[in-house]
Amino acid sequence: MNDPALNWLLNDYQNSPERNNTVWLCDEAAREFSEQLPVREQTQFISNRWDVYTRLNAKQHRVCFNDFDFSAIADNSQAQVYYRISKEKPVVHHIINAAARVLQPGGELIIAGLKNEGAKNFLDKAANVLGCSKATKKNGLAYSARLMKHDISALLDDSHYSHLRAIAQLTTTRGNEFSLWSKPGQFGWQKIDAGSEFLLATLQQSLSPTDAKLAVLDLGCGYGYLSCGAAQNLFNPQTTQFTLTDNNAAALQSAQHNCQQLELNANVVAADAGAEISERFDIVLCNPPFHQGFNVSDDLTERFIASASAHLKPAGHAYFVVNAFIGVEQKSKAHFKTCRELANNRQFKVLQLSAPY
Repeated sequence: MNDPALNWLLNDYQNSPERNNTVWLCDEAAREFSEQLPVREQTQFISNRWDVYTRLNAKQHRVCFNDFDFSAIADNSQAQVYYRISKEKPVVHHIINAAARVLQPGGELIIAGLKNEGAKNFLDKAANVLGCSKATKKNGLAYSARLMKHDISALLDDSHYSHLRAIAQLTTTRGNEFSLWSKPGQFGWQKIDAGSEFLLATLQQSLSPTDAKLAVLDLGCGYGYLSCGAAQNLFNPQTTQFTLTDNNAAALQSAQHNCQQLELNANVVAADAGAEISERFDIVLCNPPFHQGFNVSDDLTERFIASASAHLKPAGHAYFVVNAFIGVEQKSKAHFKTCRELANNRQFKVLQLSAPY
């Protein structure tokens, strides 16, 4: 792995004696590390990423998949909490506060991150919450600390983390208005993604509204903007069956809420690029992620193209929006006979992929 913060945590874990009641918190940065972890009966993993969950589960680790929900862990019950800091401030605050609650007196928060992620500031905040001395050390590019719980002082503000909130009011072509709900812990949670907005607008110009009975797959659904928008503007929500899938627990929670608010016929499924879904669909909608963990991953786009091909009916169409510089046309040749550009605003392009192999 090329993550110095996660490497430091792994080294600490591998070289420390097994302790009763240890919790490891794993988000997207931890995708590759399951191969290196010794299985310890007393360690419980919590991941908000389905791919990380499945990898750990396959290696026989004790692991659960949720949106970093600590409600099942008793107060003052854990000897250690391992945490590689996340990208978003509300998530980090939530986990520091939760660790302070579940750690037993004298228990340790073992935490690391990188300088450009604000790690030093977060580690200092964690020390203040746990009532212990600041113990941050620099290890190459990583900042790390073992922080022992003493007397908990004021908790950090994590009010922006736990609850869904309305982020946008949309007006549909049918004259209806509806709110979209979201929360931190997922990409672009506080806004309408410009690429997804461009995709939906392009489809409204390119396709005629239909009452046909359709099966639609929203691949990498986020909080469900594409499905909700398409249901209101393109497809009859009474005759369309939507399947929304994502790798992220916060996204799935948000998407489920939005579909319920609109009373869509929808299944919301945890899956890694749709791998756990066996059905085939008339329409695939996709704004593929461009980052994996903390790194840019061009291969991720190709994984979503391959998944769209595997899940599309022979006469169906997949609609992708990607950054204008990404060579989807070339990548699609191994998976589709036809790739047609529908729109290009120089920032994003919308492509129709047809005739899957």
